[in-house]
Amino acid sequence: MNERVEIVDVSPRDGLQNECKVLLPETRLQLIHLLEKANVKSIEVGSFVHPKFVPTMANLTEICQQLDFTNGQQHYTALVPNLKGFELAVKSGLKHVRLVIVASETLNGKNFKCSVDDSLKGFEQIAAISKDAGVAFGVIIGASFGCPYEGYVSPAQVIKLASRMVELGADEVMLADTTGMAMPDQVESLCGEVIDVVGKLRPGLRIGVHLHNTRNTGYANAYAAFKAGIRLFDASLGGIGGCPFSPNALGNIATEDLVHMFNGMGVETGIDLAALLEGTKWLEAQLEKPMPAMIGKAEAVYPTLGSRV
Repeated sequence: MNERVEIVDVSPRDGLQNECKVLLPETRLQLIHLLEKANVKSIEVGSFVHPKFVPTMANLTEICQQLDFTNGQQHYTALVPNLKGFELAVKSGLKHVRLVIVASETLNGKNFKCSVDDSLKGFEQIAAISKDAGVAFGVIIGASFGCPYEGYVSPAQVIKLASRMVELGADEVMLADTTGMAMPDQVESLCGEVIDVVGKLRPGLRIGVHLHNTRNTGYANAYAAFKAGIRLFDASLGGIGGCPFSPNALGNIATEDLVHMFNGMGVETGIDLAALLEGTKWLEAQLEKPMPAMIGKAEAVYPTLGSRV
């Protein structure tokens, strides 16, 4: 197909945040290095949240101090929920962060203890200082395809939030299926609308999807997003992850399964699938449980790009 996609591995953040077992900072750093070894160029290294609420994300500054932010080939980002988190990210040396807001009032309140409008006001503060801080920011819009509390989420609400964040200076918009409620036709439609409307607001805007496989539609949804023109995808090594503030928000799409799908489609990811699978074995040992990902349980049919006969 002569196409290329970018995959951001979010296992050090979204992958680990919902785990019962808390990994030491040095172990989480090793996970990041294993992803780098597999040629994963974009990694979400964690989130600057209070460890009281998400203990698996404690000591992220300590991890960031061990990363090489001068390597122009490697893109690191982290989630920041508010101004305090942004300030910690700046002190930690990060040059890119992701803000997160939810397209439904109920879930935004459960996540951040504030309204959607209050979240936006906080992001206005961050936007005002981000340029001087030398830190770019993107936004993850949670529940873009449905809310476990409110059900249907209007595409107009998602587009409104995305447009406002781009007006504030966001260089990246990620549409998140927080609890795996999306269907492929819905994904294709909303992605197309966001590309058509929001994509025109800023040249070079990165628009992507953050998909969960909670109801076993994650990879069909990834294909639907690709068909709509999306070339940026979040995924998590082993398929681990979920939102600790949402019911049944389990299972990101797995990085290795997504790479395998794109290999079979002839779409370039630049990622070494064999090295990913070695990383998954290591992660299983650290978390002491099998991973949800399927490639590794079954032999890869398309181990490399171009292996399709």
